[in-house]
Amino acid sequence: MASNVGIHLNNSRFRTAAEALRPGRVLRDKILAGSNITQEQLADAMGVSRYSVNQIVNGRRSITAEMAIRLSAVTSTSPQFWLNLQMELDLCQARAELGDTTSKLKVLRRPLDEASLFVDEEPEGKGSDAVWRLDR
Repeated sequence: MASNVGIHLNNSRFRTAAEALRPGRVLRDKILAGSNITQEQLADAMGVSRYSVNQIVNGRRSITAEMAIRLSAVTSTSPQFWLNLQMELDLCQARAELGDTTSKLKVLRRPLDEASLFVDEEPEGKGSDAVWRLDR
């Protein structure tokens, strides 16, 4: 199911957590306010507590896979949309917390180009299910 929210990540990487689109803010500003849906109505439709929705809207709770599925089912978006927003935020926050620590870590494996890291293969008889394997 395609998202009609009008927000595109375009595979961009935000430099700071402040620049990342926060899932709760997107939910509040683009879904709830844009459709005159209350947190209570959303919670009822999703089969969760209003407290859970409120925690997400206010940035105190992360989007889990289960919550992404529930959100996508009631907002005509996709679970990937919500999980990608959460992942971008999590990565930005982790980078901010780590600072330059990763530049001081010892590299144990030589760098490979991105194309050679993973190979997408379609198993026989499995339709469109893909198997990811480490190429080296």
